[in-house]
Amino acid sequence: MAINNLTVKFYKFLLNKHKVGQIARDYLFKRGIPQALWEKYDLGFAPSGWETLADFLTKRGYSLSDIAIAGLVIGRGAGKSQGYYDRFRNRLMFPIKDGRGTVLGFAGRLLSDSQKEAKYVNSPETPIFTKGNLLFGLDVGRGAIREKGEVVLVEGEFDVLSSYKAGITNVVASKGTALTQMQVATLSRLCERVILCFDTDLAGDAAARRGIELLDLAGMTIRVAKLGKHKDPDEMAQKDPAGLRKALTSAVDVYDYFIDSAVSRNDPARAVGKKKIGQEVLPIIASISDDLVRAHYIEKLASILGLEAAMVADAVARKSQDFNQIVDESKTGASTRGVTREKYFLALLLAQKEILGDIFKRVSGEDFSDETAGRLFKFLHDIIRRQKSPNRQTLLGNLPKDLAAYVDELFLVDLPSEFVEREKWAAELARVSRVIRRESLARQLAGISQKLSTLQGKSDEKQVATLLARFNKISENIRELVSR
Repeated sequence: MAINNLTVKFYKFLLNKHKVGQIARDYLFKRGIPQALWEKYDLGFAPSGWETLADFLTKRGYSLSDIAIAGLVIGRGAGKSQGYYDRFRNRLMFPIKDGRGTVLGFAGRLLSDSQKEAKYVNSPETPIFTKGNLLFGLDVGRGAIREKGEVVLVEGEFDVLSSYKAGITNVVASKGTALTQMQVATLSRLCERVILCFDTDLAGDAAARRGIELLDLAGMTIRVAKLGKHKDPDEMAQKDPAGLRKALTSAVDVYDYFIDSAVSRNDPARAVGKKKIGQEVLPIIASISDDLVRAHYIEKLASILGLEAAMVADAVARKSQDFNQIVDESKTGASTRGVTREKYFLALLLAQKEILGDIFKRVSGEDFSDETAGRLFKFLHDIIRRQKSPNRQTLLGNLPKDLAAYVDELFLVDLPSEFVEREKWAAELARVSRVIRRESLARQLAGISQKLSTLQGKSDEKQVATLLARFNKISENIRELVSR
């Protein structure tokens, strides 16, 4: 960290006070960034020399091996200065910090887009720097984010600078649309609402959609700002700052955005349009963790497509990727309307004479949100442990009286006829068990996010670290379930 701190001072001096930094100063002025603003974010300049930083740091007592570990020089050999060269050359330098302002790494931008080199070069992974864990501008925007209870999330450093100049102080950059678990955990500790202000069409960006799902699982309210004719927040902030502020205040709910985007590109009055809209939107609605919010968007999509809400709800429950089936069902009627996912799962489990024991490795009684469903599942699990091949007759002979009425309801659920075939039945059981497990993990994730929020401003770093570790572990478990 000491090497990084000294490097920041060196780069800042070159940008602000040395003649070699004039080219970078001119570039920033041309981009509409005043000096007071670039100083606020500790911007600097790395000159074109191959060993400028290496020479500066070694003269102050740091070894080349330590400088290389910090990711600031690249080694061609060991032990000699001529074996190392500066990683960042002729670039505008952005320090990447944590929320407390500790410099953990750097991003360097070329001053010209016409060169063949990569526009941006980032620090490599180091013992203290992991790009996906950090958000540019968090140290500056942290107070405003907490005060407003809301964060404006953009993609790049200049989006942050120009937005701040336009009066948007609660802004940070994710360095791309692919949000990570740590970034989401950090934001959920600071606020409850996020406005996505990306220059990418989110409807077609799979990485962005995964990030949105993480935000949703963390219990955050997500909205999307529309930039109109402007290519990115940087351009809009420079040309129409009032328009950018208005775009943020009028941002739409992210799921409204996805539905509106799909409808704008497909005609919902035509069968082919219905199918394309459904193929695009159904998986998104299925990923919504909150039951009431998911129900709201099921109703909205059904209204737009002119279908019964129960039919759309069935398709969402199946997380269908093909909308042909739901359109066909508009003629015949759905078979499990009004049945909760957990009741549907248990009805399936009891649909065959033999109970599928393997299912108890996929889900547990604690994963059920309905208390009665959870108790029945635990009861069935106890039977499995006591008998090698339990069946429905065993169940009926030992069923507790307080569960009898509930089991009667399960036997009345009209399941699709295709699940008479044992293979299809087992596959559907496995699929629904994954959904139930995922929803259970999502509830756990929301609970952790709530606990993290209550720790805002407190110094219990050990408890925060423990919660973050649990957050990451559960998020990873969810990702594994979704990828199956």
